[in-house]
Amino acid sequence: LIVEGLRAMTVEVQALVTPASSAGSGYGRRTVDGIAYSRLLLLLGVLQKRCGMFFSKQDVYINVVGRMRLDRGSQEGCASDLAVAVSLVSSFVSIPVRSDTCFVGEIGLLGELRPVPALEKRIQEARRMGFSRVVTPRAKGSKQKAGGTTTFSRANGIDWIQCDRLLDAINEGLVAKLPKARRRQKPKDSVDGATPPGSAAPGSLEDLMLDNVINDDDDDDDIPFS
Repeated sequence: LIVEGLRAMTVEVQALVTPASSAGSGYGRRTVDGIAYSRLLLLLGVLQKRCGMFFSKQDVYINVVGRMRLDRGSQEGCASDLAVAVSLVSSFVSIPVRSDTCFVGEIGLLGELRPVPALEKRIQEARRMGFSRVVTPRAKGSKQKAGGTTTFSRANGIDWIQCDRLLDAINEGLVAKLPKARRRQKPKDSVDGATPPGSAAPGSLEDLMLDNVINDDDDDDDIPFS
């Protein structure tokens, strides 16, 4: 959802993420058409740091359908951040984007969603174009519920989903939730108190199971010191 002059309009953002094709380099290419190249690099950095998604070994292609240019004005270029990020993640994890949902919002370096101007006008345009859901940053003056970062409401005949964090907005825009990252499990303590295999260092000399130590202190006394 962008604003050109006094009119809001919808644009389609496409993304393709594939394994790096550059032999031997180890780093993927970035090809953009319609958004600023520097903006793409910023979004990839935020997705890596805040969402744990690494694109360094992936080729990334971004295209704005209809040869629309979102890199001319800095304001509208930032307003398309959320749409670009959702399309990138969708291609990366192979989970489709919901066809009844549109997106608008600026993404900050901390992974937060920042409000954009003329938000109500954009929502009205989304409803006019037949969308039933819209995901946006939290509007100014909107109250946040205790213990939650996402607010659901209905405005002008469309479901309005206001999110504070990028990861929440991505999960609301995909047909399935993102899989949770698995954490490494700590080794369990053994029943007899012995050190489990592959765990931390032994706590005593007996745990090392070494041969008897030869005491040669008497021989050391005959060695002169310079």
